[in-house]
Amino acid sequence: MATNTEKMDSAAVYELFETINKKLDKQEKKQTESVKVDIDISPIDAATERFVKAAAEANKPSVVEHRHRHKIDIDIQSNWFFFSWVALFFIIGALFWVVADLRETNNQYVDNDLKYRYVKMIGQTNEDSFIRLEHQFQYSDSIKIIRKQVEKYEELVKEQVERMERVRKNSEQNKMIQNEIDGIKPKKQLN
Repeated sequence: MATNTEKMDSAAVYELFETINKKLDKQEKKQTESVKVDIDISPIDAATERFVKAAAEANKPSVVEHRHRHKIDIDIQSNWFFFSWVALFFIIGALFWVVADLRETNNQYVDNDLKYRYVKMIGQTNEDSFIRLEHQFQYSDSIKIIRKQVEKYEELVKEQVERMERVRKNSEQNKMIQNEIDGIKPKKQLN
């Protein structure tokens, strides 16, 4: 059974609980007490006033004039600017090269055409005349002379063809007239 020494006084236990409870209440009060800190709220008040003024201005009906100012800034030190200019110069150079190559090709075609027309004008060719013709095409004055000769020859040929065509048409007309005359003569003799 329990002895007196083992038994504890309930008043002492109650008193112990009370002191623990008081200490806990003191700690709780310390934690819940607000720390007073002075906060300067004047910037917030100023911003609020500006916001209210801006809202009032926005609500006012007014005519708004828009002035557009377009400004383009090019920063020469940027990589984009440098590489775009390098690419642009490369493209322009390539296009110049292509145009020069095409011009040379077209000039070669024009020269070959003139050579063909010259050979056609002469009527006969051999190896020596080809060599002489190629040699003449090395000089621009010779090319001009050959061009004039070929153009004059072609003009004369064209005139001759036109005369021959007129003669052919006239002969056809003469045949038609002769056939009409022949068709009329037998009728007169029968009457």
